[in-house]
Amino acid sequence: MMFQKKLKLALLGLLLCVGASTWAQEDNWPSGPITLVLGFAPGGPNDLVARALALRLADQLKQSVVVENRPGANANIAAGLVARAKPNGYTFLYNSTSLAISPAMYKQLNYDALKDLTPVSATATLPMVLVVEKSAPVNNMKEWIAYVRSQPGKMNYGTGGTGNLSHLAMAVILDANGLKAEATPYKGMSEAMSGLLGNYTQFQLDSVNSPLPLIKSGKLKALFVTSGQRSAVLPDVPTLIESGLDLNVTAWQGIMAPAGTPPAIVQKMSAEVVKAMNSPQMKATLEAQGAYGIAGTPAEYDTMFRRDMKNYEKAVRQLNLPRE
Repeated sequence: MMFQKKLKLALLGLLLCVGASTWAQEDNWPSGPITLVLGFAPGGPNDLVARALALRLADQLKQSVVVENRPGANANIAAGLVARAKPNGYTFLYNSTSLAISPAMYKQLNYDALKDLTPVSATATLPMVLVVEKSAPVNNMKEWIAYVRSQPGKMNYGTGGTGNLSHLAMAVILDANGLKAEATPYKGMSEAMSGLLGNYTQFQLDSVNSPLPLIKSGKLKALFVTSGQRSAVLPDVPTLIESGLDLNVTAWQGIMAPAGTPPAIVQKMSAEVVKAMNSPQMKATLEAQGAYGIAGTPAEYDTMFRRDMKNYEKAVRQLNLPRE
């Protein structure tokens, strides 16, 4: 009897120690470097925002915040890595809309976004822009439609991966206009851009911040943007709606944590992201990129993510797109 009592006391003491240790970790967070795992190659639309955000977070948290690029499989490699990472608040996923599209586009994933990842905060949203190489014989949407229609199934367009929004949104636009073209998947939009400039592809739909320097320099022509209103950084480029197609598509980005990350750390990280995204420095960066901040609470991001996952699943089903 005495032995059982001592055992109970020992177990209680152990539980109290574990609890105290967990509380201490949460109270002291962060006490070391933080990694934002990003599923696309450097230089793309997500990378541009993530690196600027990492600088602000490092300044606020007084800890190193590193962007680690792990491209491949439409960012599913990165998502799987973070899903299996220790849920201690030092590894996060910097994700895009692709995370919400992948369940509808891939037969098998080694993670479940709704079960294995925890929403932290959305970060930014960007309109998309259709671009062609400067020598392409088109200058507007009407001419582009005629150009693609003249060569059914013979033209290729670059995407950031199968199931990327650059793939799905382009498929929607092609279908709406009765056009056929082949998707060419890359490990990110920066690699897809190299394909376009090298004439391996003939056009691509990209978040506006990625091709912006090339548009400004005249190496690419922008034919239309997918937002409801014209982009402030491309004021002369008409919207899809102005061009005759009633469609409004924007790409968004956000941050997820491994499931099981202490709620207190998730809330702290979310608050820091909101603070960073609303800072004058970050607002100036976003404005220069044609992006808009949408940071908010974990609950708000969760609602947006689940809503869009259902919408993208419906779009993929209606288009009857092949699954990987």
